[in-house]
Amino acid sequence: MPANVGKMFYYGEVPWHREGMKLDQPANIEEAIMHGGLDWEVGMVPLRTDEDPPSTVDTRVAVVRKDRPKGHPERVVGVTHKWFNPLQNREGIRIFDAIFGKGNRVYHTGGYLGCGEVIWVMAELPRHIQVREGDKIKPYALFTNSHNGSIAIDFRLTTIRVVCQNTLSLALRDKNRKTFFKHAHQGDYKNLQEQVGAFFEDTLNAVDDLEAQFKAMMERKFDDELIKEYIEKLFPIPVKPIRAEFDKRVRKRYLSRVRKINEARMKIAHLRLYGKGADLPGVRDSLWGNFNAVLEYVDHYQKNGGAGISSGLFGSGAAIKRKAFGLALGYLP
Repeated sequence: MPANVGKMFYYGEVPWHREGMKLDQPANIEEAIMHGGLDWEVGMVPLRTDEDPPSTVDTRVAVVRKDRPKGHPERVVGVTHKWFNPLQNREGIRIFDAIFGKGNRVYHTGGYLGCGEVIWVMAELPRHIQVREGDKIKPYALFTNSHNGSIAIDFRLTTIRVVCQNTLSLALRDKNRKTFFKHAHQGDYKNLQEQVGAFFEDTLNAVDDLEAQFKAMMERKFDDELIKEYIEKLFPIPVKPIRAEFDKRVRKRYLSRVRKINEARMKIAHLRLYGKGADLPGVRDSLWGNFNAVLEYVDHYQKNGGAGISSGLFGSGAAIKRKAFGLALGYLP
């Protein structure tokens, strides 16, 4: 599948990559596990070199899917340090459901990336944000976990703008709120549910804060000069390496990077005027409209080697969005 998706389900709008099983209603926990292809466990297998005689690799182990036979080309999902303690799919989702789902039909998407390296489920929270008439934001709780050590056990607040399906996975923390919770793949998970439960209370408070911030962004008028400044801060032109003057390969890489940055700037400027939701009254000339042009660019247009959904929710794309949000808050009174 494109977008690095191994298997997934979704409810509602068809994802931009047009993959996954469409459901007629949100899933409950068992349906999420089944339709997301998540009903499997991982195990740890010692490593050794492929030579005669073989040498053992004492500091690393292979993480394998138990549902796939030995020799299966997609059996190994990662190589990690020997102290890695995997959180099994069903146990992680059970903890998530005990707090965010409570057995109800709240799951709008879920699945795994690649061969099973990263898994996720996303549950709708019982709270909506109305930025203005016709512009609704739906908050979700997102659970992600990796079996290759690339992502910690992660619970966080994510929002989706209904009119354009732009996503924003937040990783902000201050004394009054916490929008994410992480746990390393070490030790035991006996107290994980209790810790995530405390995080849930912060999440609900953070939704109230976000509503106020999104509305303030809507009220903040943004002229062409400010729009240009905002985009250039988000995508700055890098300093030209000294070696680019005499090394053709370095110069070529630098010019390619500059070209991509300029293409991103132009596309965002275009989406601010003509993107989804830009025609709503007042949006086009607001900070809110410019911010959402960035989200739309990352989710629907940015080229990221086929890793779209993982980039937009967990990776480099998500980092760009968080930077865009932080910059936008700097323009508020």
